Amino acid sequence: MTKNKTNQVWYLYAHDIKELKRQCYDVISTLYVQLGQSPEAEIIVQMTNLFCNDLATNYGSMELDEVRFALNKHIRENDGPHFVNVPTWNEALRNYKMSKALKRQTNQIDQYELYKKRVESFSKAIDKREIKKIGNVNDNK
Repeated sequence: MTKNKTNQVWYLYAHDIKELKRQCYDVISTLYVQLGQSPEAEIIVQMTNLFCNDLATNYGSMELDEVRFALNKHIRENDGPHFVNVPTWNEALRNYKMSKALKRQTNQIDQYELYKKRVESFSKAIDKREIKKIGNVNDNK
């Protein structure tokens, strides 16, 4: 399965750093919400910058959706306490990449690839459904 390289971190870093930072901000903000933490805005911005640099430096070949998947998986499958910090996301992404490499070596399908296939098949099923309009908006006047 060939990856769309335009979705990879390194491509965004080289061609659209603003978009990469925006998406990193979204990832960091979501992590804080998932963990029930509410830091100040300055902390979120600083953590976003650190996260963006770490992704570009160490995890450039990953797609941002894959990064989200790995972080969500780590939070849900590992006992806490969890914090949004450099060691946490590096552990999550490093463990994910190691398990993915092992699965590739043993010719097993990666969990993220299964997840993507399920989302695609679900989207196709929804797209084929007939949409019925109920009522007429203009009749309510």
